[in-house]
Amino acid sequence: MPELPEVETVRRTLERNYLNKTITKVEVLYPKMIKTSLKEFSTLLCNATISSIGRKGKYLLINFDNEYTIISHLRMEGKYVLREQDEEISSHTRVIFYLQDNSKLCYDDSRCFGVMYLVKTNEVELNKELSKLGSEPFFIDNPEYLYNIFKKSKKEIKTNLLDQTIMAGLGNIYVDEVLFKSKINPYLSSNLLTLEDCEKILFYSKETLNKAIKLGGSTVSSYHPEKGIDGKFQNELLAYGKSDTPCVCCNTTLRKDKLNGRGTTYCPKCQNVAISIGLTGKIASGKSTVLKMFKDLGAKVFSSDEEVNNLYKEITFKKELINLFSSQVLNDDLSISKEYIKNIIINNDEMKKKLENLVHPIIKERIIKFLQKNKCEKLLVVEVPLLFEARLSHLFDYIVGINVTLPTQIRNLKARGSKKVNQDLTLNQNHTFDKNAHKCHYLISNDGSKEELEIQVKNIYHDITK
Repeated sequence: MPELPEVETVRRTLERNYLNKTITKVEVLYPKMIKTSLKEFSTLLCNATISSIGRKGKYLLINFDNEYTIISHLRMEGKYVLREQDEEISSHTRVIFYLQDNSKLCYDDSRCFGVMYLVKTNEVELNKELSKLGSEPFFIDNPEYLYNIFKKSKKEIKTNLLDQTIMAGLGNIYVDEVLFKSKINPYLSSNLLTLEDCEKILFYSKETLNKAIKLGGSTVSSYHPEKGIDGKFQNELLAYGKSDTPCVCCNTTLRKDKLNGRGTTYCPKCQNVAISIGLTGKIASGKSTVLKMFKDLGAKVFSSDEEVNNLYKEITFKKELINLFSSQVLNDDLSISKEYIKNIIINNDEMKKKLENLVHPIIKERIIKFLQKNKCEKLLVVEVPLLFEARLSHLFDYIVGINVTLPTQIRNLKARGSKKVNQDLTLNQNHTFDKNAHKCHYLISNDGSKEELEIQVKNIYHDITK
């Protein structure tokens, strides 16, 4: 969606090319786009001359000498295009303004999301959309204005910066840029910001918007300020659109997640967003032990094994398992018999796949919720035995794998009371782990002592969080 710099660039383009031009006829090809009287829109603009072109937030204000104003919002893909009178219009043309000089100003909008209002010029500020807008960063001199609003809100700071009623002009692109430059976590609760944070936000909002305006906005997706013309600020972007590339400040890989449905790109390190680790490994390799060691170091942890155990206790999921395996899956106390399930799937790949199709989506959803909920922690560690099989590696900044030899696995399985060691080894994902071990950022060897294991875990922790 065109943001303030793009709309300001369009305003300047219209002002340069159409000021003092007179409209002779208006043709509306998509009536739903006009939010005031369609008849007045077509008749009152005939013989009206464009006297000035203004802007408020992301709204264009096209003022006429007859004291009427078009309030225009481009939304996703709206654009104004000059065409000669005999030039063919686009299939996306929605409104045509025929001009006295035998040219025509076309409003093109492929998605038809744009809107126009025709109002009396002296009533522009009464428009219900414009009246809600907060001040633009350029007109806010004191960061206390933001600080006093934010300290009353527990919403994420990115959500509040996108709220045009608080401060108008920042959209998704520029919020990502401002927060990156300010080194502020986009997930941080607004009431935790300091006055200094608000000062940074205001400073970089002005700096970023001014530079973007100077360069004609950002040409991303289908936005172009003029026919055949591109903005150039996209070449200056440091965060937006740069996910999976190194941070220009610290070389950490930038990540992109969803925050309240909006794509959000950030540097985990510079912006103090929780760094996430996916912990995986062979069966009986010590994943739970390593998870506890990370927890003792201060990480917030999530165990997929524990979550599966909890899932098996939920009534609705028990019913799913009964439908899949029959009522024999229940023990005498009505708990789920994992031994029964293990005996069924050991030689039945189809049933194994059906079970995974039940379990994996639920655990994935809970992992994502855990990661989203704890973005303001320092380090998140998620133990996922089937990380590669479930294709969850993309959720994490780092993958830590635990490798052990077969004798160690057997010893660990016996120590945990396994009565069918060979069966457990048949069920495990050793082969898959070996095949994917090269994808791990760190590999832990757990064939030695507990002290040696602790040293490896501490080294990884300090390397990742330094």
